[in-house]
Amino acid sequence: MTLLSSSVMLAPFRVRSFRFQWPADLLTSWGIEMENLVLGWYILVETGSVLALTLFWALQYLGTLLAPVFGMTDDRIGHRTVLCAMRAAYALVAAAVAALAWAGLLEPAYVFAAAALSGLNQGMRNALIGETMPPATLMATMGVSRTTADSARIAGSLAGAGLFAAFGMAPVYLAISGFYGLGFLLTLGVAGRRLHIEPAASNGPSLWRDLAEGLAYVWDTPASLAAMWLAFLST
Repeated sequence: MTLLSSSVMLAPFRVRSFRFQWPADLLTSWGIEMENLVLGWYILVETGSVLALTLFWALQYLGTLLAPVFGMTDDRIGHRTVLCAMRAAYALVAAAVAALAWAGLLEPAYVFAAAALSGLNQGMRNALIGETMPPATLMATMGVSRTTADSARIAGSLAGAGLFAAFGMAPVYLAISGFYGLGFLLTLGVAGRRLHIEPAASNGPSLWRDLAEGLAYVWDTPASLAAMWLAFLST
């Protein structure tokens, strides 16, 4: 039974794309958990305001409002391209915060701006897995992929707190920037789907029309509407 379980767990890593995506997701998840803890701690210490801390965490979910637009962009240019762009943005924002911290110019206003920019990024890792993995290994792949987020909530948070307490803001943010940068580079090695665009695609529907059609489909499909309500209530 143990050998069988090990074989199932290792099956996703036989696919080259997943051997890049899993460590990329792991590094990005660790960076996110470290960043959220460090910036939340910074806001609370600098402002002494629970309201400011609440605002900081609220900004992390700003991107949820734009999730449909990100989804339509994925459909048009591919999940891998969007994911690479998002992770590059994470690395650039983290590098800017690190530079401000080293220069002694970091202020709560800059942290709020960084939180808002990071909140615009939406994780597309599951959709990318669905595109790049064989159907027979999808269940095992999703289970293995889940370990990236779970380990980050435990080890990533502890690492962020420990590094911040021991070395301060700037050094820990250099580590976070490194995690994001490596995550971006590894994501470049993930396979992407080939887009088949019809010759008349350039005159196709706009993003806003796609959005309206998507909302109409969800409203008219009971199963999709139920899933949307479940996702909304669980957030």
